Amino acid sequence: MPNPPESPVQSITARLQPLLSSRKPRLSLGEMVAGIDGDDGLGPVLLVLSLPLLLPLPPGVTMLLALPLLVVAPQIVGGRRRLWLPEALERLTVKRPALVKLLRRVLPLLTRVERVVRPRLRFLTGRIGACVVGVACTLIAVILFLPIPLASVVPALALAAFSLGLTRKDGVFVLVGFGFLLLAAGVFALGVLGIEWMLGHVRAML
Repeated sequence: MPNPPESPVQSITARLQPLLSSRKPRLSLGEMVAGIDGDDGLGPVLLVLSLPLLLPLPPGVTMLLALPLLVVAPQIVGGRRRLWLPEALERLTVKRPALVKLLRRVLPLLTRVERVVRPRLRFLTGRIGACVVGVACTLIAVILFLPIPLASVVPALALAAFSLGLTRKDGVFVLVGFGFLLLAAGVFALGVLGIEWMLGHVRAML
């Protein structure tokens, strides 16, 4: 007998739309998570937390935004379906106008991307695959917590690809996420080598 059709998964874009209509001057992280968290895992939450990191940010802000990721990513490793956040993180707030501006820039692109996401290579999003992705996301969160200027965009793209892959069971996007992770590792290594090179020249001048 053919397998019964799966129940449709609400798009991440649809889950983000209510944030645009809110009239509150500030939105807490708990409120944002409550609107997007569902029974299909932590992928949508991971995506929302990665969106601000797509903007060029100073190291201090990047470290602050990495804190929720350090809580979410290990829960993916543990296979949790619903997110747990410490109360202190739930109370963190962002200015709604800034959030709306970011969403209006991101949602059109996210809508186009979601049209091509579909279940593929499911072994990459099963229990073991999701665990490996969770480990990768934890590593990314640790890297983002380090004070490295302008090093957040590529890791954030990896997180976004991982989140879409986990939510829609699309192993192709998981592979894309690992590709971005390798690129981020290369950028990080070049940054370290560049710093060492500069320090060597400074020492030679002293």
